[in-house]
Amino acid sequence: MTVVGVTGGGLAITHATETDWLTHMSLSGLGVDTGASGILNGTLVALGLILVALAISLEGTFAGLCSATRLSPRAHRMLNVGFVAAGLAVVVAGLFRNDGQPSHLIHSLASFAAPIVLVATILGCRVAVGDLGRRFDRLSLAILIVSAGLFVAAYPAHLVPYALMELICFALIGAWIWFLEARLQNVIAQI
Repeated sequence: MTVVGVTGGGLAITHATETDWLTHMSLSGLGVDTGASGILNGTLVALGLILVALAISLEGTFAGLCSATRLSPRAHRMLNVGFVAAGLAVVVAGLFRNDGQPSHLIHSLASFAAPIVLVATILGCRVAVGDLGRRFDRLSLAILIVSAGLFVAAYPAHLVPYALMELICFALIGAWIWFLEARLQNVIAQI
């Protein structure tokens, strides 16, 4: 997922014909660029499908945690819904270009909802499963702080190009998801 997101975003930036990525506000703007739109929108659809596949692949892990009473059936359902909803939001963002009022609104809402749902799902998983280790907690805190700091540096302070901040955050969230999955597998192995 991280490789797809960072590579696709980077390719979209390098193939942009009408947009200066250093001054443009976000990667979403590249979705209407004639050179970058197909790459960016295709990347978003692929990322969304990968998140849905992640939800499917975590099903066995969540079921194992339920049978070991480390996860309630309700939390199991909510975690599945969270990963699927985040994935579908990213797919919707990729299917609706950032041009025209209705399409722009749908794209923007989906783009805004996806990371919020994903972060809430990861944090919800940590709470629902219980202890995932101090390293996981420290890494989670670091990712959230760095992401917020990058946003401040990119948006109000204009110290970092916004699109670069988005690419870095894609990589951070991808690493966070990978670490979550590894920690869940470790918990299952200890049961």
